[in-house]
Amino acid sequence: YQDVSREEVRTALFAGSTKSTPGASQINYRLLQWAWNICEDFIVALIRLCAAMGFHPTMWKTAIAFALRKPGKKDYGMPRAWRLIQLLECMGKILERI
Repeated sequence: YQDVSREEVRTALFAGSTKSTPGASQINYRLLQWAWNICEDFIVALIRLCAAMGFHPTMWKTAIAFALRKPGKKDYGMPRAWRLIQLLECMGKILERI
């Protein structure tokens, strides 16, 4: 295990699109990026602790999932006629990038 740097956390956070939809917590990249200057120490400490312990919080792995019909398909009884969407927690994505 090597200590996670502030720059690694910042890079992972700002790599996320502000247009992506958040998971169940409704904490999106736009909010995290906006709050970075105020919450930087907390976010870095949290990511470092998770990385050091090899722990990925269950809440950050929980997804909201739903299926969308693909347009123009003849038979919606077929799995290929659907697009599966999963909304994941942004903090979990940041941890996974590191």
